[in-house]
Amino acid sequence: MSSEGGITAADPAENPDAGLTQGETTARAAAEPAAASGEAAARVSGPAAFLIAWIVGAVANAIAIAVTVAMPARYSTRALHHAFDAGHFLAVGLLGAALCEAWIRWGKGRRALGYAALSAIALGIGALLLPDDFENAAERMAEGYGQRAVDALLWGNVVVTALGVPIACAAGRWLARPWLRWAGIALGAAPLAVNAFVLQNDYPGTHFFLAFGGATLLAASLAGAELPGALGRVVRRLDKRSIRVPARALAAVGASVAIVVPPPATVSSGLARNSGSVLPPFLGELHTFRALQAADVPVDAMEWFTPRKNADDVPATTPGLMPAHPVVILLSVDALRADLVHSRRYDDRLPTLAALRDRSLQFTNARAPGSQTVYSLSTLFSGTYFSQQTWTALPDGGGVWPHEDTTKRFPDLLRAAGVTTVTYAGAVWMVNRYGVVRGFAEETFVKGGPKYTKARPLMDAAIRRLQQAQRQPGPLFLFIHFLDPHAPYDLSSVKGSDFDRYVGEVAMVDAELARLTAWLDTTPLGKRAALIVTADHGEAFGEHNSTRHATTLYDEVLRIPMLLRLPEGTTPREVSEPVSLIDLGPTILDLFGKPTPGYFLGQSLTPYLRGQSPELHRPIVAEGRLKQSLVLPDGMKVIADNRARTIELYDLKTDPGETKNLADDAERLERPLGLLRQFFTAHKNERPGYKVPYRR
Repeated sequence: MSSEGGITAADPAENPDAGLTQGETTARAAAEPAAASGEAAARVSGPAAFLIAWIVGAVANAIAIAVTVAMPARYSTRALHHAFDAGHFLAVGLLGAALCEAWIRWGKGRRALGYAALSAIALGIGALLLPDDFENAAERMAEGYGQRAVDALLWGNVVVTALGVPIACAAGRWLARPWLRWAGIALGAAPLAVNAFVLQNDYPGTHFFLAFGGATLLAASLAGAELPGALGRVVRRLDKRSIRVPARALAAVGASVAIVVPPPATVSSGLARNSGSVLPPFLGELHTFRALQAADVPVDAMEWFTPRKNADDVPATTPGLMPAHPVVILLSVDALRADLVHSRRYDDRLPTLAALRDRSLQFTNARAPGSQTVYSLSTLFSGTYFSQQTWTALPDGGGVWPHEDTTKRFPDLLRAAGVTTVTYAGAVWMVNRYGVVRGFAEETFVKGGPKYTKARPLMDAAIRRLQQAQRQPGPLFLFIHFLDPHAPYDLSSVKGSDFDRYVGEVAMVDAELARLTAWLDTTPLGKRAALIVTADHGEAFGEHNSTRHATTLYDEVLRIPMLLRLPEGTTPREVSEPVSLIDLGPTILDLFGKPTPGYFLGQSLTPYLRGQSPELHRPIVAEGRLKQSLVLPDGMKVIADNRARTIELYDLKTDPGETKNLADDAERLERPLGLLRQFFTAHKNERPGYKVPYRR
């Protein structure tokens, strides 16, 4: 008897039933062709079972694509999407079937060696695909215990996940009995069916192993199954060499084309967006990324597409807008979508934000420079983007942070100019040591929860500090980031939809803002305090097959509110000019009458506070997880994923929901993509040997 990964195949030279259990007797024909006699029942061989399992995965994912991915109206694009996806599944199935047949031929029936071979294959693939998935979790769990602890947790998770495949094979063998076989098949098919709906837009290695384990369980359960009557006769005919060999060769050619040939841009981005498509996240390295084309940079914007490390400082605008002893309060709210404030649909639940909006200068087209807090805040304070900064691992294994980045943050500049800089942190990493929120003379981590501190104790600390500032006049900058609105949205209520509970958490922050604005409106300090309220990023609730944030650069996670109010009041108005969180550093320096360093990539917004309407020329860009995006003044938005090597292009004026990818139109794509790449080429980290990390 010989075996492949625990799936048995009869050897004509042996007694086929010798030493086998009842379940193994049922499964012993798993890897052998149907008996030559027309009287014998056809059985599913091991290679055929493995191929069938991945075909089941292809069918399940085709259904998921139809349900979850917004496909273009063109039938040709839809057909190509399904064809490439099916080709990827077929490629894995054919490769697995070939390995299975090789083991049948040369494995010599050593079952233990079969499991060892399957384990080695799974561990090898796991070492390539899984570390990025588990690194962030390992760093959090081992924080403070050093890099060795991080590595132990990381590789422990990789090993456990990879060994799930041979365990699935053993379970399938045990279930390959007449009364249990269909239960094993169903259990194996379940991961294939749900793969596209869990951990969406993230964890590609985990998705591959979910499919790998499910297909292995299904195949091991199916192998050796007897095919009755007409079905058995059909299978026997198809199993003839004259049919089987050409059919597999044709399938192999089709699968190879799907692997080697890069699909059109709209198809590749759609495949990457569907989490059940298990190979696209890893095929980018096989394809040549679209070559950089020189783009026509507008003369007014040319300075922003050239290196600025030696650029002259930008002087503060005059006359100043702030009174003596100015106070600037910057408050950001985690995951606060722009539409919660600017659409007016939620005013009854967020009355303070609504009132503040109606009393402020509101930028209705503001975006974050990233869809994750660390990306956005590090950019806000440094005036530079993620790929310009230096992100390295902390010595104690606490993850990758910009603690070694030497760029001066604007609170550093304010402190050097005699401004008192204060921050109250609701998370342990929002202090100088980590480098994201850095440069503050006074920093306090306010502990108030198992993970994040709620808004109330943070606001209590802020008001106490402002009361102290009222007694001790002098310039003051205060920053707080509120983390209440955060998945799993269980702080305000455990009932209702995710979105309803999310709005409830924003309302918790709104109530604390009411305390602050009421205090400012009734105290002398309020007459010298400017208030800025914004967010670090938005939040997704099903748009683009995505939830929460951090995984995409679509506008549901980039569009944010931005409200500015001066001490003596601001003429309320809406400004539709595209602005970015990176503009707030220059704006705050300007309010204190201080120049902006030339290397900052934002522009001051104070002219709008004067009632002017200048045209800003610095580009609106964002980064996250090796993705980069650029929004042009004409509304064209390009997104390039430098890891999966996909490109998307949207016309926000006609398609604000970013549903129609125009990247197949080479003529329309050329300029936006060229500008995006020119910008990030001009502004890159020049530290020798530095490689921009994939940071979750």
